[in-house]
Amino acid sequence: MNLRQIEVFYAVMKSGTVSGAARQLHVSQPNVTRVLSHTEQQLGFSLFQRIKGRLIPTDEARKLLPEAEKIYQQLGSFHSLTNKIKKGSQHLRVGAPPILATSLLASVVAELCKDSDISVELSTDNRAALCTGLLQNQLDLVICFGNEVPPAISGQELFTEEMVLLYPQNHPYVPLINEGSTRIDWPQLVTASQNIIGLDPRDPLGGILNQSIQHYEPDYRHQITVRSYSAAAQLVEHGAGLAVVDPWTASVFANQLQQKRLDPALRFSVSLLYADHSPISVAGEKFISMLSR
Repeated sequence: MNLRQIEVFYAVMKSGTVSGAARQLHVSQPNVTRVLSHTEQQLGFSLFQRIKGRLIPTDEARKLLPEAEKIYQQLGSFHSLTNKIKKGSQHLRVGAPPILATSLLASVVAELCKDSDISVELSTDNRAALCTGLLQNQLDLVICFGNEVPPAISGQELFTEEMVLLYPQNHPYVPLINEGSTRIDWPQLVTASQNIIGLDPRDPLGGILNQSIQHYEPDYRHQITVRSYSAAAQLVEHGAGLAVVDPWTASVFANQLQQKRLDPALRFSVSLLYADHSPISVAGEKFISMLSR
């Protein structure tokens, strides 16, 4: 199968119809039908069964799909690289978790692009996917939580911050919280409360939270665990328990929830990552300088 045949096959697999594939590829339906028919003749086996206007993938087609998806990912990386070369060093591709992209980076990107020819592509995803983007040359820089640096990637810690406790005004453990203080006794709260919402331990902040709770209460079990900081805050809104999140998520919910710093503090890093095979451009250096300020 050549690249065009793979492209048509993949489009039909995703859309389920010839018309849907044609719209996706911006070609005519007869063109899709012709390429698909030629491909099946060339392969010597059917890729789809025609049932009531829909194309149902055969077992052979399902076996081919994972490899087609790999090719599409590589093709996306190639297109991303050609766009970067075309736009030159004035184009910057930055990745970050959603909360950092909106609360921390938005103002930096706006300032960077003001009165300059620099263009920025800001992507959001989890840390693992962002690191993959660096290695596949889909991103130039990543701003993320934690200071762990994966293989073939370099990084530097930009700054540290403290996690914040979120709680509703009428929570039963509010008596433990001294309203005259900006902090709460964290070990006492862990021992007393059985409804602290857990964060995914694979997440940098989740790892810090879980390690701290296990230190004070080794048998602690979370009834609810989430992978999103905002989901944890929303659960607090609905009376599901307490949450410990980053300060930017806490600021988003400042009007709905009470918040305190912890004593002792749970500190975390915000770091810059970039691939070893791709040096930081002039636009990237300028972005980092603004972010550091």
